[in-house]
Amino acid sequence: MMNHAMAARRIAVAVAAVGLFTVTTTACATGPTSRKEVCDRYDSLGDRIGIGGVFGNPVFWAAGELADVADRYEGPEDLSADAERLDTISDSDETSVPELSQATGNIATLCGHPLGLGSTLPST
Repeated sequence: MMNHAMAARRIAVAVAAVGLFTVTTTACATGPTSRKEVCDRYDSLGDRIGIGGVFGNPVFWAAGELADVADRYEGPEDLSADAERLDTISDSDETSVPELSQATGNIATLCGHPLGLGSTLPST
């Protein structure tokens, strides 16, 4: 009876470890990314900006996610400067809408609209 309980615990620990590994590797994507993924993250950041202001950690998390995908973007547009500025913002504890807009200038051009104003339309 004791062996079954120990086996069940070992299985539960193994399943939890696999789940943690999956979450960790999914959160740290490493391959190249597409215009669609960059613009989806850009729109997500825009959705987190309040009227006239920036509120809370979700803005900084979204800036960090956008920095990651912009850094991995391999299209003809160079988003490396935006990625660097967004990474700096995501590590800070304050920012502003003008600062975020300036940091995403090349991404705004790629996605076809200013930060927080509209959503990206699919390209044809």
